Amino acid sequence: MDNGRISVRYARALFQLAQEQNCEEAVYDGLARFAHNYLLAIAQFNEVLANPIVGQEEKVKLVEMAVGEPMHECLKQFIAFVAEQKREDKIFLIAMKYMEMYRAKHNILSTNVTTATKLPESTYDDIKAFVKKTFNADAEMDVHIDPSLIGGFILDIENMRMDASVAGQLNALKNKLK
Repeated sequence: MDNGRISVRYARALFQLAQEQNCEEAVYDGLARFAHNYLLAIAQFNEVLANPIVGQEEKVKLVEMAVGEPMHECLKQFIAFVAEQKREDKIFLIAMKYMEMYRAKHNILSTNVTTATKLPESTYDDIKAFVKKTFNADAEMDVHIDPSLIGGFILDIENMRMDASVAGQLNALKNKLK
C-alpha cells in the first residue's frame, strides 16, 4: 500500500475519532505544532522514526515532544496506536492530511504573507478581511520577513500568489525590458 493511501486512511480515522470526541480543534492545534517542529528538524525525525532499532516508546515520546503541550488525550492515544501499527514514519503525512481535512471542513485557507519588514497587526487583520471577502473563508496566516523584497508583500493563498512587492515589480519591469 502506498504512503498516500496509508496517510489518508489514518487521517480519516483520526478525523472521525476527533469529531466523535469533540476534540477536532485540539487535535488540529497539536498536529500543527508537530508539523512545524517536524519541518524544523526533518532529517533527524525521518532518521529516528524510520529506524527499526529505536523502540516504539522512544518514537512515541519523540512525537509527543514535537506536539508539545497541551496535547489532547485523543491525539495521545492516536500517536500510540500509529506506533503500535508500525506506521510512525507516516505520522507527518497523516498530520498533513488531517490538517487538510480540518481546513476543508471549517473553510480555512492556508495563507502565507511575506513582507520586507514587520507590519502592524491591523495590516494582517486587513489581509484576513480581504481573504474572507474574496474567498468567503477564514485565513490561517503564517508571516515571514524577507528584507530582499525591499517593500510591499507577497501573499500566497493555497496555490495562488499575489506579488505586491517592490522586488517583484522590479523583476517584472526587468523582464519586460528584455
